[in-house]
Amino acid sequence: LENLEGNKVVLEMLTPGSKRLQIDTLEVDQGKGSFHYTANKTSFYSVYVIGKEGEIRFLANPGESVNINANANSLFASARIGGTPENDKMDSLITFIKATRYYTDSLNNELKKVRFNSHLKDPFQELYSVAKIKEESFVLNYIHKNPGQYSNLMALSSLDKKRHQKVFQLVDSALIESFPENEDVIKYHNNIKKIYSTIEGKQAPNFTLLDLNETNISLSDFKGKYVLLDFWATYCQPCIKEIPNLKRIQTEFGGDKFEILSVCIDRNSAATYQTWKLINEKYGTDWTQVYDAEGKATLKNYNIKHYPTMMIVDPNGKIIETGDHIRGENAYQIIKKLVGNE
Repeated sequence: LENLEGNKVVLEMLTPGSKRLQIDTLEVDQGKGSFHYTANKTSFYSVYVIGKEGEIRFLANPGESVNINANANSLFASARIGGTPENDKMDSLITFIKATRYYTDSLNNELKKVRFNSHLKDPFQELYSVAKIKEESFVLNYIHKNPGQYSNLMALSSLDKKRHQKVFQLVDSALIESFPENEDVIKYHNNIKKIYSTIEGKQAPNFTLLDLNETNISLSDFKGKYVLLDFWATYCQPCIKEIPNLKRIQTEFGGDKFEILSVCIDRNSAATYQTWKLINEKYGTDWTQVYDAEGKATLKNYNIKHYPTMMIVDPNGKIIETGDHIRGENAYQIIKKLVGNE
């Protein structure tokens, strides 16, 4: 480490969440030194200098030696990590993400200066979007080259969990196979199961709720048909805007092969319940509508985080597709491929 100036260097192990385990503190001679630690599992580690800003993160497997070069005055920006194949790869990932961060930070600073000038603001926003798209593409490529590499746990931190559900699940299954006993991987696996409790290929949890005529309706009543499950709320404007498209889908494809089942998750109040009925009356919905007060029957079982949330259940009751892409024309085309008369 250049410019160390006699300061102490600290080595810590990073654990899931915010906890850190301090392993050793080292006083180095002329900027050079070594930590010797017997690791019993693959983990992420951090090196930082007391009194200096930033840190250096790296990965180590039991029995490996890792080399770190950096400037103590700018640890994060200057760090180069090597000595092992995965750290060599991870170094390129971190370098790309750092470069993108500095670039987008500079764009944000310029955006603040021109925030009232739309002619200048739009080009800066476009540059920002292009940079983030390139970063996302780089990270996805990094992960797909080797889904079972431990460093993917770090790579995933720059991706959106909603948009990239399949990628998070791909890494989960690959890491469990590669590191079945690693406690950090097990915690990640359990977290992924919790986040995506309703995932493609799983049996859709059954529920029974009252429809507009106060008749009990169960999901199991639709066995033998494809079902578009539509979870919405009366206060959700995007949900309301989606109604005409759902009506089009039901009109064209509803019948022996397919049905829509809309589940309104809203407050347990007479006023909200009445609003639900009025919305259905106004838009002339002609498919099954049920009301789930406070979401007690479906919210947790289907892990609903936002509205609308749509998913498709096959005739055997298994979820075959879920995600924000099931909207508008895209939803129409998905159902058409499944049950349409092409």
